[in-house]
Amino acid sequence: MKGIIFDFNGTMFQDSPFHEQAWIYIIKKYSTKVVTNEDILHKIHGQTNDKILTYFLNGSLSQEKIILLSNEKEAYYRKLVLNQPDLALTEGLEEILNNLHQRNTPMTIATASPKQNLEFYYSLFNLDRWFDKNKIVYDDGSFPGKPCPDIFILAAQRLNLLPKDCLVIEDAISGLKAAMNAGIGTIIAIDPEGHNQPHFDQNKLSYDGIITNFNDFADYL
Repeated sequence: MKGIIFDFNGTMFQDSPFHEQAWIYIIKKYSTKVVTNEDILHKIHGQTNDKILTYFLNGSLSQEKIILLSNEKEAYYRKLVLNQPDLALTEGLEEILNNLHQRNTPMTIATASPKQNLEFYYSLFNLDRWFDKNKIVYDDGSFPGKPCPDIFILAAQRLNLLPKDCLVIEDAISGLKAAMNAGIGTIIAIDPEGHNQPHFDQNKLSYDGIITNFNDFADYL
C-alpha cells in the first residue's frame, strides 16, 4: 500500500441518516414511489445524484431538471447537517489523518458528492489540513458513478499511483464494488453500526478487512 483513497459520506463523516432523510423528502415531494431499506442500500448509498433522481423520479429527466432537484436536495441535506450539535469526523479519523500527513503518505478523497458539498465539508472540517483539493475526485458529471471503477481509477491517477498500490476505505455496497472493479489492492469496509456486513457478504463483495471506526484502522497501515 503506497497511498490511501477515502470515501467521504458514511466513511469520513457519519452523515448517512441526513442524506437518507433528504432523499426521502425529495422523492416524496416529486414522486409516488416508496423508498425501501433495500433502495437505500442499493439505489442511494454511494450513487451520484443523477442516477438517484432518474431511478426514483423519471428516467428521462432533463439535465436542467436534474441540476435543480440535486441542488434542492443538497441544500436540504446541508441544512440538516448544520442543525446538528457537535459535528465531527468519524471517531479516530483525525488522529489517523495527522499520522498519515506526518508520514507524507499520499492520500485523497473520492466522493459521489457534488462540488458544493465538497466546499461545505472543506469549510466545516478544515480538510485543507490534510488534503490537496485539486487531487480530490467528486461528482462533476464527467464520469459514471459507483459501482463503475472510474472514480477510484481517477483518484489513483491523481496520487500518481496504480490502483493496485492503493488502499480504499468505503461504507457502501456500490463503493466496494467500484473499488473491486478498479483493481484496488487493499479494500477496507467500514460498518459503524454493525448492520451492513451481512449485506456486503450477500452481495459477494471482496474486502480485506472491516472496521467500525478509525480506532481500528491503524492495524491496516
